[in-house]
Amino acid sequence: MTTAMFAKRHLQRAAERGMSLIEVLVAVAIGLIGILIMTQAYLTSDEFNRATLGAGGAQTNGNVALFTLEREVRMAGYGINHAGALGCGNINYYYDPDYSGNLGGTMPNITLAPVVITSVAGAPPTVPDQIKIMYATGEVRSIPSSLSDTMPSASSELNVDGVDTFNINDMVLLVNDGPPKECTMVQVTQVQSAAGKLQHNPGGSAPFNPPGAGLFPAYVKDDLVFNMGNPIVRTYSIANASSLHVQEMPFSTGTGITDLDLVDGIVDLRAQYGRDTDGDGDVDVYSATFPSFPGPPTAAEWQQVIAVRVGVVARVGNYEKPTGANCDATTLNPTWQGGTFGWTDLTVVTNQARCYRYRVFETTIPIRNMIWRYV
Repeated sequence: MTTAMFAKRHLQRAAERGMSLIEVLVAVAIGLIGILIMTQAYLTSDEFNRATLGAGGAQTNGNVALFTLEREVRMAGYGINHAGALGCGNINYYYDPDYSGNLGGTMPNITLAPVVITSVAGAPPTVPDQIKIMYATGEVRSIPSSLSDTMPSASSELNVDGVDTFNINDMVLLVNDGPPKECTMVQVTQVQSAAGKLQHNPGGSAPFNPPGAGLFPAYVKDDLVFNMGNPIVRTYSIANASSLHVQEMPFSTGTGITDLDLVDGIVDLRAQYGRDTDGDGDVDVYSATFPSFPGPPTAAEWQQVIAVRVGVVARVGNYEKPTGANCDATTLNPTWQGGTFGWTDLTVVTNQARCYRYRVFETTIPIRNMIWRYV
């Protein structure tokens, strides 16, 4: 074999040996660095994406919750925006086979008012407020009917000065002139147009009428008769510090009390009455109670309510890990025009709720049916 051939074969074998160990280690190191950079970029992007989605979700949830409450409050008082209706206190009502609490039953009490705010005292309060909305649906007269004759008994038919707008299955509210002022809800089972009479017989198709009128009182000539149609009574509250919740009474559903979670991520709810104390049409005072508190509000006080100020807190769903021993994403209780939200105390350093951020939503809602009420 010549020298030239030997050198050529040696070069061929050298080319077939591949990469050296050092070259492999360098390639692996470069690859690992690339993977590390890509992983960090992905994690950073994912964290940014979750933060954006969480903030966007809280924004949407807060707006939906506030819109829902605003829509309901604007309807509040329709059908009962009359000086003769307000101030009667809790409504006497029956839903087979039980009575309202004010008559000794287990059904929840319902105050005849457009908006009832239930607030728990405290500084700051640890229990969110509840807002109960009431309004009529269907055909409603701006001026209520009245009894043209005294009822001989509570089960007697209603002789009224006009049966226009009344229909079978409508809920009728009877209100006396007092004192004491009292109001009772019954269900229309027959309309006698020619005779000007409304019947409210018991039976399977009329679960709101107790047999023989039960514990209901009788009413006298000139007492007021309001047609409520299928009245809406909804109570909005916070369930488990995690969602806006609504409870609906059976007047509109006909199937008993219903409960429903409406909007997730809502952790607190606060409300205040906007009262026009001097009759000029403007809100003069915002408060969660009336001057008569802890006693029941008077008819004059209910007539002062022309608006409701509402605030809700939405939680951003993105959990932020603590930088030290405790979370510090939010360290102060959120505030609104009405004061401080306090479903939990975020100033306590060990509170895990500090690992989230929050958004506050608030608005003032005019109760148009009270502004336009018949006096």
